[in-house]
Amino acid sequence: MQIVEDFPWKLHLEEVENSKNTYYSPSLEFENLSNKNGLAISAVGNPAKYEFYVFFKRPKMQKTWFGLSEKLNKNYTSELLDQNKEKTIEILKALIDNNLSFLERKFQ
Repeated sequence: MQIVEDFPWKLHLEEVENSKNTYYSPSLEFENLSNKNGLAISAVGNPAKYEFYVFFKRPKMQKTWFGLSEKLNKNYTSELLDQNKEKTIEILKALIDNNLSFLERKFQ
């Protein structure tokens, strides 16, 4: 969690804003090695006032063939947009604590 707190988001967003050849947002990725769930966190917006997009990757059963069967998608990904730093750190803490029920509720 300290990594997210201390990461120089503003500095990287300023570099992106001043560059003509940058086509991505500053991002960090985290993975829970015990269950392969992961988060990708990206900062977007103005360097003076930015927010986070959070992507949650996990294995999940998905319905296929019009709901007639199911298949395991090992890299199922959901997103939350417009997150502030406190909410983002709360989500990261849930990943670290293996609180999958909290994460599933957040990313419905």
